[in-house]
Amino acid sequence: MTDINSSANPTAHHATRAFIERAALMLRAENVRKTFTLHGQGGIGIEALAGVSLDVERGECVVLVGPSGAGKSTLLRCLYGNYLASGGSIAIRDDNAPLQHLDITGAAPHDVLRLRRNVVGYVSQFLRVIPRVSTRDLVAAPLVARGVAEDEANTRAETLLARLNVPQRLWSLAPATFSGGEQQRVNIARGLIARHRVLLLDEPTASLDAENREVVSSLIVEAREQGAAIVGVFHDEDTRERVATRRLPLAAPRTRTPLGVAA
Repeated sequence: MTDINSSANPTAHHATRAFIERAALMLRAENVRKTFTLHGQGGIGIEALAGVSLDVERGECVVLVGPSGAGKSTLLRCLYGNYLASGGSIAIRDDNAPLQHLDITGAAPHDVLRLRRNVVGYVSQFLRVIPRVSTRDLVAAPLVARGVAEDEANTRAETLLARLNVPQRLWSLAPATFSGGEQQRVNIARGLIARHRVLLLDEPTASLDAENREVVSSLIVEAREQGAAIVGVFHDEDTRERVATRRLPLAAPRTRTPLGVAA
């Protein structure tokens, strides 16, 4: 884990004070930027995020809104550490860290993995299918990784799968041949089962019908009411209206420049 010298890093100092003074604060992003460089096209830089900041506390659901290309999914991937931000900082509460938070933009990979296991959950609209692993085991895996007994983890997985209307006959099967909606519901169950304190949700209801969207919305609201800090992207207005406590508008960045040339 990176040791932050607050006297040399004003941003880190502000984050440290915020996490110490605000017990409900779970996530802080400050001036997050992301640029993708197309080396095969003359070093053109595609600016995906141009300085996004937000704080998220326990019991909040911040919904990202904006047009296609505004960087909503990119921001979620930066918050999770799948993308390394090109600038700015992202800090997530980590009670096991000396400063009560982890700056994932400079963290060691093993610290990011530990944070994902214990604090941060991520749900996308796509399920990463693992061959020959049953649906039940796939959903239970995040609990088993935390040390929960396998029988208890499987029972909780079955309860969640039943609530998400995944037929019992599918629980012992690998989900590679499931429909898109069934796979998405399995993915949601896997993402929600561990009750992470921070949840990042990227279009989790995109392939679902109205009935199952309502079930997922209810689960998200329950997680929020139980104290989860949530940042999400949702494709339909009804879901946004149901789950959001506030919205963060994002606008598409305006520049595409050769690498090294200021916009």
